[in-house]
Amino acid sequence: MCDFIKAFIEGDLIPSVICWQSPARLTFVIDGAHRLSAIMAWLQDDYGDGEASIAFYNNSIPDEQRRIADKARTLIKTEIGPWKVFKAEQENPGSNVALTGKVRQLAHSKIPLLWIPGQDSTKAERAFVAINRSAVEIDPTELKILNARFKPESITARAIVRNAAGHKYWKTFSKSGQEEVETVAMDIYKALYSPPLNPQVKTNELPIAGHGYGSQTLPLIFDLVNIANGLPVVDSSKLRDLKPATPVIPDEDKTLDVVRKTASLVRRITGTHSSSLGLLPAIYFYALNGRHQPTSVLAIAAFVMDLIEHDELIAFTSARKAFEEFLIDNKPFINQLTGQYGSMAKGYRQMRDYFATILDLFIAGKNADEVHAGLRAHDKFRRLVKDVPIKTIKPKEFSTELKNWAFLSEAIKNAAVCNLCGARMDNKSMQLGHLTDKSKGGVGSGDNAETMPHGSIRFAIQLSSRCSSRERLRR
Repeated sequence: MCDFIKAFIEGDLIPSVICWQSPARLTFVIDGAHRLSAIMAWLQDDYGDGEASIAFYNNSIPDEQRRIADKARTLIKTEIGPWKVFKAEQENPGSNVALTGKVRQLAHSKIPLLWIPGQDSTKAERAFVAINRSAVEIDPTELKILNARFKPESITARAIVRNAAGHKYWKTFSKSGQEEVETVAMDIYKALYSPPLNPQVKTNELPIAGHGYGSQTLPLIFDLVNIANGLPVVDSSKLRDLKPATPVIPDEDKTLDVVRKTASLVRRITGTHSSSLGLLPAIYFYALNGRHQPTSVLAIAAFVMDLIEHDELIAFTSARKAFEEFLIDNKPFINQLTGQYGSMAKGYRQMRDYFATILDLFIAGKNADEVHAGLRAHDKFRRLVKDVPIKTIKPKEFSTELKNWAFLSEAIKNAAVCNLCGARMDNKSMQLGHLTDKSKGGVGSGDNAETMPHGSIRFAIQLSSRCSSRERLRR
């Protein structure tokens, strides 16, 4: 961005911006949006955290976005200078001798503009895809989402990722429909991205979906929405020659149904809803070096959906303590699975099967050693091996990854544990329960209180009262 603005000021050759004008006289940028936005950012001193951005994001700018904006502003101020000093020299020539020549040159700087002829939107869209598949190619996943932009799952994903801010793809809905989309999307965003992820991990309180800002954010949420709604999760790298989607008015009822089902799945994974399993993100969604594992998010989402479909939530609770201990002791397996099968849509199914295989073995009464043996006998998982501990590159200094490993290991070890099922608890999902149930005369006093995850308590109570054996649980 800094290099481009510098080239613009100095009058270097800038590639043409390509536009198309609709019958309604709206101008669409087919190619060159980043070039234009770089110049606009400089003119407005808004690199993602200024007045225009604050209004666009409803005053909800992610911390990571603020950090990147500040970095961009500092670099451009140092290398070029803010637009306001150029403007001051322009209005009062000679007041800043160091800029006089640049301001004169700037008066002749320009960005060439080309127009796509005609008013056919399909032709314009074909041109957009063709142009952006050459040079710097469109990410296949982004192309997949672009093609589905009129569908409920895409509208839902964009509402969640943007915390219900920005362009309202649901603006044709009724007032109550718009309010529900925005309210539920904000709830999901908070559940997935709170608290913000810091580079230095010093706690087990981590966001389930990692950073709320980045190239993987929308693809991750788009696939999560599809999993929650039983829709196909397509490996975008296998898509060929996608045809432009036919513009349609978004379906309010179908979109609301997709939003609600997505919220239901997210509530199963985290939060204080009575159905929540309160999964600890440090165990399920992060490597020991503190790196977020997006493939695990999709795999656990699919895994939980399978538990619900096959009525195995109680069985999961019965084996959850051993299941989580195994995940903690064998965290390198997740990275190995990703390396073997691919990330995100490519490899989440194999990772889901890994979780399901481990659970099945523990429910069958196997111990950790026998689970390892079971994995070695499985075609998909026989290549998994225990990895070596994280080491620092510089012998006398601790790397960030090593620091994260030390802090995260200690944080997981010291996480609160449910007295009923032995699961480690996510602080966001904890509640205060009665040691002696209220129905049996238990009172709300300090010596009759214990903390527990919301979902685990209900399943554990059912477990103790309804199930007498693992075989019955499995059945």
